[in-house]
Amino acid sequence: MRQLLEKDLINSTNLENLLQTEREQLQQRNIGALSNTLIEKAQLLADIEANDDARRKILASFDKSVDNSGLREYCKQEGMEELYRDLLRSLQQCSDLTNINGAIVHRSKLSNRQMLDIMQGKSSQPGVYSNHGDAITTSDSRAIAKA
Repeated sequence: MRQLLEKDLINSTNLENLLQTEREQLQQRNIGALSNTLIEKAQLLADIEANDDARRKILASFDKSVDNSGLREYCKQEGMEELYRDLLRSLQQCSDLTNINGAIVHRSKLSNRQMLDIMQGKSSQPGVYSNHGDAITTSDSRAIAKA
């Protein structure tokens, strides 16, 4: 179990580094490099999942619950509390970085949607009125695609 936890700590630290790299690539909109990073991240996540399955089997063999509380209890009994805390800290950091990267992706999608709407002549602004009180749609006169 110690070896699995140590491997998990190494994997989670590597994941932290990949998520930092991913963040930089997202901010720079470096799609080519981002593609390679995502492949590496998928492989690393597969390793983490395989370790999780092995860890759950070991916990079950000791009649411990296979969730986080069972792992915490096992680590406490076996004197691996510090390793467990380090792993939790690293996983929390990964979660925080994932949330930041998700926000960057979300913001990029909104920005791209706005640019496409402008190019297609769509407007998210409320309609305006002519001097006669008629509603005017701004999309007819602002479509770049019609140029």
